[in-house]
Amino acid sequence: MSALRPGQLLRCVQSHASCRVETLLGEGGQGEVYRVSLDGQPYALKWYNDIVLRVDRSLRRRLEVAIDHGAPSAEFLWPFELVTLADGSRLGYLMRLRHPAWLKIQSVLAEQVRPSFRALATTALRLTNALLALHSKGLVYQDLNAGNVFFDPETGAIEICDNDNVDIDGAPSVMGGVWEFQAPEVVLRQAGPSRATDLHSLAVMLFRLLHIGHPLVGRCELAHHNLTDQSVLRRIFGTEARFVFDPLDDSNRPLPDRHGPVLGHWAIYPQALRTLFERAFTEGLYDPAHGRVQETEWRRAMQQLHDAVQTCPGCGAQNFYDPQRLAERRTTHPCWGCGAALPSAPPRIGLRRAQARPGDAPGSVVVLEPGARLTGGHLGEADAAALLAEVAGTSHALTNLGPRPWSALRPNHAAAPVAPGEAIAIEAGLRIDFGRMIGEVKT
Repeated sequence: MSALRPGQLLRCVQSHASCRVETLLGEGGQGEVYRVSLDGQPYALKWYNDIVLRVDRSLRRRLEVAIDHGAPSAEFLWPFELVTLADGSRLGYLMRLRHPAWLKIQSVLAEQVRPSFRALATTALRLTNALLALHSKGLVYQDLNAGNVFFDPETGAIEICDNDNVDIDGAPSVMGGVWEFQAPEVVLRQAGPSRATDLHSLAVMLFRLLHIGHPLVGRCELAHHNLTDQSVLRRIFGTEARFVFDPLDDSNRPLPDRHGPVLGHWAIYPQALRTLFERAFTEGLYDPAHGRVQETEWRRAMQQLHDAVQTCPGCGAQNFYDPQRLAERRTTHPCWGCGAALPSAPPRIGLRRAQARPGDAPGSVVVLEPGARLTGGHLGEADAAALLAEVAGTSHALTNLGPRPWSALRPNHAAAPVAPGEAIAIEAGLRIDFGRMIGEVKT
């Protein structure tokens, strides 16, 4: 039986307004979630049960901290108002409603849905950006796991819920967290949640999302009969934690009959991404201060992954263009879908600053196939997420989706403008002046 009834009025603590309960949306161990109306607009109300209010003494303070800081980015279903009964008792908070059709990340791990690699890379990128925005405010999430992130399987867009976990970095914490996402120092009760432990949780999330398996669960499973026993979990994720692809220790390698998706996906991804995962789960396991991969590193890697999607012309499976592996082996790896050799030089655009400066990071490379996009982040604009160019449909042309014209120079032609809304055919040697960045097409 729900704790609140339809039509019941509740008091908003900050604004002193009243919100009206409409319908029950769901319930769990902490309480219920309701659809409510405030000033004629629909919102979600998370309403805590008595047990949570009695046990979690820092809950109200954390919510006040979150409301005071404001949402780090649009991806967070962030608390914006505390709510109580008319007499000031009980407690809940208001947030915007989440997209009802979006799924938990857990649905990918359970192989209930199979998004495209481009969508997965987008989800990974947006999750990384969201955590960077959170940490930039001096806050930590504390309990990042596959159950508190929702995503759109088509676009990769995300929403992060359960933001009542959030607190100031370094504040005393009562958070327990999900074992498989906890950093070893948290598992072993050697430290509390922090930005450093968030970085471990992020690395686990990214690996699990992209590999459909856990980075620390391989052959070690055979040594334990009960993987729910806390002493076993403490060894697997704490004292005996070993990366399944540790280059110097093969004692915990994935087993084909148990961890097939992990083995298959590891072979697909570009070497630069695999190197980051190796660092995250070797140096990063036991050197939280210096060994963990930073959000900015993951952000660049996930953007590169998104930009490297290369579709097999034979079977249509999405693979990845990997110039590092191509340079080392002088050959492309075969398509995972049909086994055919992939083209070693797909149409792609290399981007560099128009006014290069000492110390500039190397420019990005984007494979130009249908679905490829250039954003403000690619072209040096302030709005990194703005969509400025796209290879749409089945075309072999790049369309200007931005507000300003480009200057394009095709081989053996004079420079010509490409106005907003216009497209230009993709061909080798094409050079485009985007303003802050210069792009050159290669095939």
